[in-house]
Amino acid sequence: MTKKAQSSQPDNSGKAHNGQNQSGHDAIGRRLREFYDDVVNEPVPDDFMDLLSKLDRSEGEDGDDAR
Repeated sequence: MTKKAQSSQPDNSGKAHNGQNQSGHDAIGRRLREFYDDVVNEPVPDDFMDLLSKLDRSEGEDGDDAR
C-alpha cells in the first residue's frame, strides 16, 4: 500500500473559494472587455487603409475568375 502525499496546494473545492474565484473571473472578464473595446475603437492607420485600397484595386484588375 502507498500513502497519498499531502499536497501543499490549497484546496479549491470549497464554496468560499468558488465565490472568490468567480469574482476574480468576473473582474478579469470586465478588464478584457474594456481592453477589447478600446482596441476596436482605435482608428485604422492610413498606411493600412492604403494597403487595403491597393489590394482592392488589384483584385478588380484580375477580375472575378480568381474566385
